[in-house]
Amino acid sequence: MGELAPTLRRLAEAERRYAEELHKLAESIRYMVPLAALLEAVALDSEKHARIYEALFKIATGASQPGLVEEDLRLLEGVIERHIETEARMIEEARGLLDSVGEARLKLLLASILEDELRHHRLLTDVRDKVAKRRVLTDAEFWDAVWRDSPWHGAPGG
Repeated sequence: MGELAPTLRRLAEAERRYAEELHKLAESIRYMVPLAALLEAVALDSEKHARIYEALFKIATGASQPGLVEEDLRLLEGVIERHIETEARMIEEARGLLDSVGEARLKLLLASILEDELRHHRLLTDVRDKVAKRRVLTDAEFWDAVWRDSPWHGAPGG
């Protein structure tokens, strides 16, 4: 992991700078609200990527990774389950709206939301099924839960 840790740190910093630049650009766009909203969404994804790279950096450098305690598991199970149900409702809402509109700009924005909701639903279901259960996971099971449906593996800017 000689080159991995510095690379992860560099990528986290790059994502943070990219997010900051996009936030500023979105703020400067006054009259094209949908475009500003999309730029903000990408900026937020870049912030998310930076946090994930930081987590990967901690793993790569051997930082302590304590397990979940019983209280955390109970909290995770309840909150994750509610969010899975919410995501399912949001998927149906977004799908219905997407099917009902004909205007290309509306379709673009709604398709983006639907794609995110589907990804969130899969990821939260995996977290519930493979992380928030009261059993010990192997490293392979944990990483499968994190990466199987992840949009971030191998795709630049994803």
